[in-house]
Amino acid sequence: MSTNFIDRAIGYFSPQRGAARAQARVRMAMAEAGGVALGAYTGDHGTGGNKPLRRNWQPAARDANADTLRALPTQRGQSRELARTHPIAVGAMNTLLDRVVGTGLALVAQPDRKLLGWSEDQATEWKAAVQREFSLWADSTECDLTLAGNFYDRQRLVLESMRESGDCFTLLPEAEPTSTMPYRLRLQLLEADRIGNPHGRADSDEIAGGVRCDARGRPLAYHVYDRHPGAVLAGRGSLTAGRWAGRWIEQRGPSGRQRLLHHWLPTRPEQRRGVPWLAPIIALLKDLDTYTDAEIKAAVVSAFFTVFITTEGGNPAPIFTGAQQADGPAADQIGLGPGAVVGLAKGEDAKFANPNRPNTAFDPFVQAILQQIGMALGIPFELLLKRFNSSYSASKAALLDAWMFFRGQRTWLARSFCQPVYETWLAEAVGAGRVAAPGFFSDPLLRWAYSRAAWIGDSQGSINPKDEVAAYTAAIEANLMTHERAEWELFGSDWNETTDAKISERRRLDAAGLVPQPKPGAAAPAGPREPAEEET
Repeated sequence: MSTNFIDRAIGYFSPQRGAARAQARVRMAMAEAGGVALGAYTGDHGTGGNKPLRRNWQPAARDANADTLRALPTQRGQSRELARTHPIAVGAMNTLLDRVVGTGLALVAQPDRKLLGWSEDQATEWKAAVQREFSLWADSTECDLTLAGNFYDRQRLVLESMRESGDCFTLLPEAEPTSTMPYRLRLQLLEADRIGNPHGRADSDEIAGGVRCDARGRPLAYHVYDRHPGAVLAGRGSLTAGRWAGRWIEQRGPSGRQRLLHHWLPTRPEQRRGVPWLAPIIALLKDLDTYTDAEIKAAVVSAFFTVFITTEGGNPAPIFTGAQQADGPAADQIGLGPGAVVGLAKGEDAKFANPNRPNTAFDPFVQAILQQIGMALGIPFELLLKRFNSSYSASKAALLDAWMFFRGQRTWLARSFCQPVYETWLAEAVGAGRVAAPGFFSDPLLRWAYSRAAWIGDSQGSINPKDEVAAYTAAIEANLMTHERAEWELFGSDWNETTDAKISERRRLDAAGLVPQPKPGAAAPAGPREPAEEET
């Protein structure tokens, strides 16, 4: 690195200060280039300078956007490729989607009846009416602008796209009602690449990753490309010129209605865009794929049994050189036969190739790598491989650990997608008069009270259903858990919706005399408790 006149002058009169200035300039240059800081070679404490194996590892301390935005296009492509073709990535993604979304997260309206001044019967009646109306919209593919799926199908796609690309977006446009769909609200999912800076410009403090923020860092609007940039082939003339054409869409309209939802999980303050789920293990998965492919090819090659014929003079036998009789076997027809006896000429010896395949160390090595992959993804090794060879307690611990991760993902999906969509739909339903909610638009507190909801999904499953049902029963009898919560966790169903069916079944069984009799020695079922007489 060249020095200027001032640096040379200072170095002439004070070599120590001149060296310090030179080091500082090199540090600044390396930091700007994203390279290695000089501390790795000068032995600075805390930089690894005294560690030869880490002296070249000096990542620059950049902000969240500088660390993520530049690498995102490549990481998205790599992540999607792995999620389509790599068996481990495909299995991990399917496990995530099946356990988090499954058959879909169902709405359970939970209005705050105390704040609304309702009786229990009023709250139950309102909940049933709202859930029926919401099902009218959510169960139909007309809720989606492209008619590609209903609300529950979109849940799975939101989670999958967010995990593959780091984030995704949902537009909430309106369309004309139809004879089968009285609501105007529609869903339009956008892939992460559809949001970017206008004309592909570089990021700035105001606009980065296609997100425009105010001075406090609050997102105001998103720039949506008219088409996916990857759908335009190079050299297509006018199409190439319009590759980055798009428009700004504000997150909320003038009335405060949601217009766009950003689905992502920030990992650092002031971050604008999300990072793919597979980003930390992309290189590891690709190397594992290469290693597995090499082992498979080696095993295939070893299946072709090879014999080498050696001679004293080092010359090949005449039969392999084409010097055989005209009616003899051709050189390319020489091979081993089952139970054949082959005579060798004087001085010839047979050597057999033994490539030692399959590799006995392959499985333990791959398992060690998969354990690291499982830790990075939050999925235990046993569940990642769908192999439960350990004890019951170990398998149960693995499932419980995985369920903590899946429950967090389910909560995120409900907060990021399900609840905002429900609140937008509910506002339209109230405005159209299809749902009664006095004071909904005049008081924010009342609006919150009407909009409260829970989103329940499939249960986590059970290894020993008998013991687990007994544990839930004991918790209910000890007043530590409600019937509603127990049914959610055990079976993923809504107790409020199944109660009527249970009552009807019990009445029919009683009428037919089919109620199961208690087993000998079992406690008789407790009947209705009589009120205690007052003491005189």
